[in-house]
Amino acid sequence: MNYKRLEIYVWWTCNQRCTYCCEFRNMEKTWNKRVTKYEILKKLIKYKKLGYNHVTFLWWEPFIQGVFEDALKIAKKLDYKVLVTTNATTLYLDSHASKFLPYIDELILSFQAIDKDLQQKISRTNVFVDWEKVFENIKKYWKWDYLKTNTVITRDNLWELLKFVEYIYSKGVKNMAIAYPDIVKDDYYTNEHIKTKIAPTYTESIWEIIKVVNFTKRNNINLKVTDFPFCVFPRENLEEYIKITDDFDYGTRVKITNEEEKLDRRDLKSVNEIPRDRFRIDKCEGCIYKWKCWWPSRFYEKLFWLDEIEILKGD
Repeated sequence: MNYKRLEIYVWWTCNQRCTYCCEFRNMEKTWNKRVTKYEILKKLIKYKKLGYNHVTFLWWEPFIQGVFEDALKIAKKLDYKVLVTTNATTLYLDSHASKFLPYIDELILSFQAIDKDLQQKISRTNVFVDWEKVFENIKKYWKWDYLKTNTVITRDNLWELLKFVEYIYSKGVKNMAIAYPDIVKDDYYTNEHIKTKIAPTYTESIWEIIKVVNFTKRNNINLKVTDFPFCVFPRENLEEYIKITDDFDYGTRVKITNEEEKLDRRDLKSVNEIPRDRFRIDKCEGCIYKWKCWWPSRFYEKLFWLDEIEILKGD
């Protein structure tokens, strides 16, 4: 059976305001938007007939949305394989975990901090994720088809990355991703907010990443490190790092972006497509990895500098 994945929005609200979230300004504009069970049913039936067999439910925190339970049940009745990404803020509750988890095949946990103070600092809320209880409930109510954590690097958690990975590994999780944050420079986030709350430099980040890479290699952990240009990794092991940077499924992915069902298709084979609005700079023109690289973040030069970018020329 061919793998074809559909992405469907179940609501437009979140119970966190994470410092790095580039979508929160859009979320505020659509806060009162509502999606019904009937709308989800129509989309799932339509795309099932077109051969889609996997569905990702998103935006922005599915577990707090009133229609989410219905969406899960409908998807399973139609024999979809279901993937959900969650900030896990409700999964410490037995009532939530037991109600939702049996319908989910693949689960990605947004993991930005362990302790309460750092969680609340990054989330900009009073929400606390009791990770001990979350992992206990996952083990109790879920069948462990595919479990993964995703951590976005911020100014506040960069120095804790290895500690996070060691903790997550101790819970039996062997699929992890670490991503450089999306930098969106507009009227919503000031330069000061971006530089003090969101984005460390590539140079600061990469040596913390190397510690994580070495730990995951020793412990046979499937690690992905995304949104870094290749040239900031150490040259001696560059091919190894290139293998762990691609964490996205573009070729089989269709996202329904609005009510008119305009489809967002992405294909990394196209030289005209740069993942996540990466920015082509003149300095990179001669690089042998020009069409593979994630490139520098779009506004990186305006915030920091580009001295770290050293292109890789062929022989």
